[in-house]
Parts: sequence; structure tokens; C-alpha cells
Amino acid sequence: MNLKYIVSYFGLVPFFYLVVDGYFLEFLDINFILDIAIYMACIIFTFIGAYNWDFKKNNFYLELYGFLPSLISIIIIIFNMLGYSKVFLINSVVIAFLAQLIVDLFITMKQIFPTTYYLKLRIPITASLSLSLILISYLV
Repeated sequence: MNLKYIVSYFGLVPFFYLVVDGYFLEFLDINFILDIAIYMACIIFTFIGAYNWDFKKNNFYLELYGFLPSLISIIIIIFNMLGYSKVFLINSVVIAFLAQLIVDLFITMKQIFPTTYYLKLRIPITASLSLSLILISYLV
């Protein structure tokens, strides 16, 4: 198995722990669980967007698409700091992950930026991450 796959799947471990702690162990404060889930999800969302940066292609739309997750993430983090509903923000991140996956599928199908091996990794990880975030949002 490729090291990228192993590292990517290890990125789910903190989310699984937050779910287990929130429902069974109760070591962590619920607000901490919600905050850390939002921040970690935004970091992952930003990294996934950065994957689409390909400066060799000089494609404005692809570069903009790669930048948007960073912008969306910073907006979600600011809204979290301003006290907006954490459940709404977590659900927003889930929607953003799923929308990004759909666009990535489209980009791959149109062969604008072929990422078939990448999608084999993204689909199960995005599904697992989204499910974990949804379970975390129900802790409130």
C-alpha cells in the first residue's frame, strides 16, 4: 500500500476518537470536540483544495478552484470564533467536502485534471470524514 494512502487514512483517527469520546468516554468537553472537529476539517479541506494547484497548466479556473477551500475554511473559522452555531458550521464543512468531491469527479471525468487514483482515495475518506462530522454534530 502506498504511503499516501496510509497517511490519509490516519487523518481519520482523530475524528473517530472524537466520535468515540463524545458518545462513550466523555473525557473531552463537548465544545472542545466541536471546535477541534471544525478546525481539523477546515485544515483537511484546505489541503484537498491545494491538491488542485498546478502552476504548469496556467489555468485560472483550476487555480481559483484550488484556492476556494482556503477561503471557505477561513470564513468558517471566523464564524466559529464569532459564536455562530457549531452544528451549522460542521454541516457547512460536510456540504463543502461533498461539493468538492463532486466537482473533482467532474474534473476527472472531463480529463481537465485527471486524478483517478486520487479519487479512489478521496471517496472513502470523504465519506468516512463526513459521517464522523455528522455524528459529532449530533453530540449537541
